[in-house]
Amino acid sequence: MHFSTRRLTLCALTSDDAPWLLTLNQDPLWLRFIGNRGVHSISDAHQYIARSTAHLDEWNYGLLAVKDAHSNTPLGLCGLINRFLFTCPDLGFALLPEARGRGIAKEACNTVIAWARDELKFDYLTAMTHPENLKSQQVLASLMFEKRGKLCVDTEGPQSFFRLNLRG
Repeated sequence: MHFSTRRLTLCALTSDDAPWLLTLNQDPLWLRFIGNRGVHSISDAHQYIARSTAHLDEWNYGLLAVKDAHSNTPLGLCGLINRFLFTCPDLGFALLPEARGRGIAKEACNTVIAWARDELKFDYLTAMTHPENLKSQQVLASLMFEKRGKLCVDTEGPQSFFRLNLRG
């Protein structure tokens, strides 16, 4: 799995990504808005990569590493997650602090949306954010996602729920 834009490369995670994934999982905004995913060491990061790879292998979609197209510097994650709630996947994204505020999330998300629409042939996508994660909600609004209310998922508590129609 490999996608490129003018500034970005999106590709499957590899074991080389473990150090920056550990950093991302320990970021205060990640912990506040996404939650503790049990990644507290390089070993945990490798397990996270293994789970992400298994998801990608099983569903033919998943989380992808987002990297600078010119320097290959890691910037974050973006991709599709099967939450087993709907007939379509959920769009997810998270950036390292140094990548935020530069339009990278929107560019990466647009690439993933095109993949979901054109190659995977989904009719719609969903997305969820912590209710206080206004920056991510702004990104979703700029991508034409419509806020549909709140949704409770497992132990995460109420999440703001969004939907994007990919057909018409």
